[in-house]
Amino acid sequence: MNRNELLDISLHIILNNQESCGSFPASPSFPRFRFCWPRDGIFTACGALAGGYPDSARCFLLWMHRTLLKHKPIVESLKEKLNTGCSLNESDFLPARFTMDGNIEPQNTSDTDVPFYFSKWPEIYSLNGVNCGNSWPNFQTDCYGSWLWGIAYYAKETDDTSILEECRESINLTIDYLKMTWEMPCYDPWEEYGRKRSIGTLGSIAGGLIAINEFRKDREITELIEKIRTVLRDAAKTTGFLPKYIGSSDIDGNSLWLFVPFNVFSPEDPIVQKTIRQIEDKLVFGGVKRYLKDVYYGGGEWIVLTCWLSWYYTTTGNYSRADELLQWCETHADKNGCFPEQILEHLNFPKYKEVWESNWWNESPVPLLWAHAMYIIACKALDSKITE
Repeated sequence: MNRNELLDISLHIILNNQESCGSFPASPSFPRFRFCWPRDGIFTACGALAGGYPDSARCFLLWMHRTLLKHKPIVESLKEKLNTGCSLNESDFLPARFTMDGNIEPQNTSDTDVPFYFSKWPEIYSLNGVNCGNSWPNFQTDCYGSWLWGIAYYAKETDDTSILEECRESINLTIDYLKMTWEMPCYDPWEEYGRKRSIGTLGSIAGGLIAINEFRKDREITELIEKIRTVLRDAAKTTGFLPKYIGSSDIDGNSLWLFVPFNVFSPEDPIVQKTIRQIEDKLVFGGVKRYLKDVYYGGGEWIVLTCWLSWYYTTTGNYSRADELLQWCETHADKNGCFPEQILEHLNFPKYKEVWESNWWNESPVPLLWAHAMYIIACKALDSKITE
């Protein structure tokens, strides 16, 4: 299939799987992915926007607004618990995913239906000082930074700033929530390493605050952004690049997010340049891996990150490299033009592929809406530069 055909298919997949209320499933074909992740949803909405459907994006943003207000008591209760020093459970935080109608999935209280990976890799799937019970990892804050970025991006791209007023209460709620939680270790954007402070998470929070503060011009938010930048720079002092988490010397592909679209650091910054070199040297095998110790299905190459690296190269003027990465994605669409979550080639740990397939699900979820959205975003970004 050529690029235009895959763009049409990608847009069709996104629009046809949006619920009437506005939410997007991570993947329509996998029961475990029939939830709406705010982060995935934001970029899926931006894919619809890039594809020429701003109404779809707006519908999602309003769904997020209603969903956050529905769960406002969680944020209010968390503030009280933090002030009084109460012990915390994962349910004390806003979740990383919602049901399609904006509710919170029931917590798993069974001792017999515990995800197998909790016991196999406890250092990856556990939290620090927060009881996470037996449920799928759910305390993540990156998604709420992404939500702030997404609504600001929509307002800027469409000049529809009225949405910022319509969603003022949920935006304020999110800012308050991030002020309370940004320093807390939590699961990273891959739902792992809950005892660490992820660079991808901190960058997502900073990026969301940067974007929304273009409209707010709030001094306290500006000060918080600079605090987070300082933490990120300090994390890079030892290696010169942004590591996977504070104290790590490994690289994670989600560091790309800090450069595009979150603009936490400029492309000329030495930290950015060294981080990109690390990603190219360590994580690119045609497509882009998450990180080299990734055990999830053995650790393959992700369409999402490959499109993201293409997007970065477009913003920095390396159009041939951007196009090369998109071509790799195109060769890995299935016969129906669908993109999976990851390509199970060049695995870090081939033996773990079978472990996940026999204990979780049989293959990489396909189609993944986030992957199709990033493909649209990266293609449209490149096309706009080439045709200037």
